[in-house]
Amino acid sequence: MPPASCPVSGARAGRATPLWEAGARDAAEATGRAAAGASRLDENRAASMAVRAVESRADQRSAERITELFVRTLGRKLGYGHPLSDRTGVAAFTWTPEAEARLAEVPDFCRELTRWRVEWTAHKLGLGTTVTPEVMQVKYEMWGRVSHAIKDRDRDALPWTASARSRFDGIPEFVQGQVLEAVEGNARRLGATEVDDAVVDLVIHRWIETGDFHEGLYGFR
Repeated sequence: MPPASCPVSGARAGRATPLWEAGARDAAEATGRAAAGASRLDENRAASMAVRAVESRADQRSAERITELFVRTLGRKLGYGHPLSDRTGVAAFTWTPEAEARLAEVPDFCRELTRWRVEWTAHKLGLGTTVTPEVMQVKYEMWGRVSHAIKDRDRDALPWTASARSRFDGIPEFVQGQVLEAVEGNARRLGATEVDDAVVDLVIHRWIETGDFHEGLYGFR
């Protein structure tokens, strides 16, 4: 579901797609390919993710053109693990089979993000470079505290259709708050007045394409 066929009324209306200046797209793709191994992605997916993240952020800012400076600046803002991030590759991690099995329980759309955030937390907290279920639990508990705070506070929440809500209920409890906030934030930016399956599909598709779950506004930190 590319942006041009966005199902949400009013999304992208009247906005021109940002144009790449000479060399900028090549720079994004080259950075992505170079970081593919550290991101645990194949080179083509890493390059595509880097390009789509740049295009998505440029679109958010209503930028007319994408320059090499924009690409480099975004690389300093994206989180560890993303193939465009200048932090990716600062350490090499090994995951135990038990940790990989637990990671496989995470929904596809946020599995890569979960790997990256767990590794970055291990790096920041000095937990070593071997990821075990115990190391994963440290990040999960951090996310859980944020998730509960989001769900418990007074919010100007958007209504969800029953079908969309049933999909949300399948998200792991420790990140439900972040998913709720991020989906509704994206829905508002797209001009939606409720969260339905079309909105959920669009947001998840964007996350998978760009790997940019935080998006500089809301999401998983």
